Amino acid sequence: MVQEEMRTEEEASGLPAGAIIGTAITAGVIAFLIRRALRTEPPRVQTPGDMASAAFEQVSDPDFRSRTAAATREFMLDRVVPEIKPVMLDMLRAAKDYVDQGFKRAEKAIKEL
Repeated sequence: MVQEEMRTEEEASGLPAGAIIGTAITAGVIAFLIRRALRTEPPRVQTPGDMASAAFEQVSDPDFRSRTAAATREFMLDRVVPEIKPVMLDMLRAAKDYVDQGFKRAEKAIKEL
């Protein structure tokens, strides 16, 4: 009798209760898996020894020096050289003026001999 009432209620709603419960369980499992995948691990406390060993491993990499040299060269050519170029040209002109003055003094001193 109870089973007949449940069947009539299920037939009236259009979806059986098992399908609704199964969908709810599946949604809960998926939500749990997504939450666990997105969870970040608590930060690990590192000692100075751990940091030093990690730094040593990074430096002992054979390609480390070539990669850092290439990155430094790119940075220098892209950023630093264009900004320093006018300053270097001004310094070169000033040095040329000082050298010219020095040669003129030397010539004058030689002529006065």
